[in-house]
Amino acid sequence: MHIHLRWMTLKAGLIRNIEENMRKILILGTIITVLFSGIAPQAQNTGKQIVLLPFYDESGYRGPWKLRYEVPIMLGDMLVDEYFNIVEMDSVLSVMGPPPKKGIFGKFFGLFTNTKDKQKVLTDNEILSISRQVGADYAIIGTVKEFKYNRQGGGEPMIGGYKSYTANVKVEQVRVIQVSNGTVLATVTGEDKKNSRGLGLELFGKPRRLDLEFYSLDSLDFGSKRYLNTLLGQATIEALNNAQKEIRSAITQPDNEWFKEKKFIIMSVETGAVSINAGSGDGIKAGDIFRVYATESEALVGKIRVTSVWSDHISRAEIMDGQDEIRPNDYILPDR
Repeated sequence: MHIHLRWMTLKAGLIRNIEENMRKILILGTIITVLFSGIAPQAQNTGKQIVLLPFYDESGYRGPWKLRYEVPIMLGDMLVDEYFNIVEMDSVLSVMGPPPKKGIFGKFFGLFTNTKDKQKVLTDNEILSISRQVGADYAIIGTVKEFKYNRQGGGEPMIGGYKSYTANVKVEQVRVIQVSNGTVLATVTGEDKKNSRGLGLELFGKPRRLDLEFYSLDSLDFGSKRYLNTLLGQATIEALNNAQKEIRSAITQPDNEWFKEKKFIIMSVETGAVSINAGSGDGIKAGDIFRVYATESEALVGKIRVTSVWSDHISRAEIMDGQDEIRPNDYILPDR
C-alpha cells in the first residue's frame, strides 16, 4: 500500500514537471516565432524587385525552346543578387493571362509559318500595370533578335572534308523601366558571336564533337549545363552578360537603408587603403565612392573609392579623405 502511494505521488510529480516543461517550450516557441516574424519582412524589403516580362521573339528560331520566356529567365538569373530580387515568370504569366487562341485560319496558316504563339505587343501602360500587380520596382522587356547556329563545310564527307560552326545570339531594345513613374532608364543591347576554332577536318565520314552537338542541340534543355557548354550556349551567356552589365549600371544603386541593413564596414586599414566586407555579390564595382562613419559617434570621418573587387564580399579601396580618422569596424554608406 505504501509503495503504491509513493508511486502515485512520484507519478503525479513527473506529470507536473512534464507539463511545466511543455509550457515553457510553448512560450519560448511563441517568442521566437514573434521575433522572427517581425524581422523577416524587414529583411525582404531591403532590396529591389525586378520583373522581366516575356521578350518578343523575332529571331526566326523554329526549335522546341520558347525563347520569349527562356531568355528573360536566364537574364534574370544573372541579375539576381542580395539586392536585386527577380519576380518569378509564373507570377508574371498568371497576371498577364493566357495568350489568345488561334482561329481556324490562324491554325491553317500556322502549318506554313512559324508555329510559335504570336505574342501581343504590350503598351507602356500595360507593362506598368503588370509590373505593379507583381510588386516590381523595375520592369525589363526586350526582343530576341538573333538566335542562330550555322554550319559551313566542304569536300567529300565519306573521304575527307571540313566543317566550321558559328553561333550568334542578340537581344536588343531591352528597356529598363522605373515602375513608379514610367521612366525608361536605359535601352540596352547584348550580342555575341562564337566561331569554332579553325576548320575542323574529318576523315571517312567520322563525326566530330561539334557535329554531334549540332544535331543533338534541340534535345537539350535550354539553360542546362550541357546546353551552356555548347557553342550556342556560350554565345547566349556572353550576349546576356553584356546586357545585364548595362542594366545594372542603369538601375540606381542600393539606398542607404539597404547598406545599413547589410552592415558593410571597414575590415582593415593600411596606409592609403582599406578593405571592406562588400564585393561583386553586393553590387559593388570599381570606382564606387563611399563615406565612412565612426561606429560609436556616427560622425563622418572620411571617404573611400573602390579600386578593385576581390570576391563576392571583399573589396579594396583607396582612402580619399580621413587617413588618420578611419578605423576598423567603421561603417560605410554610398556617396551621393
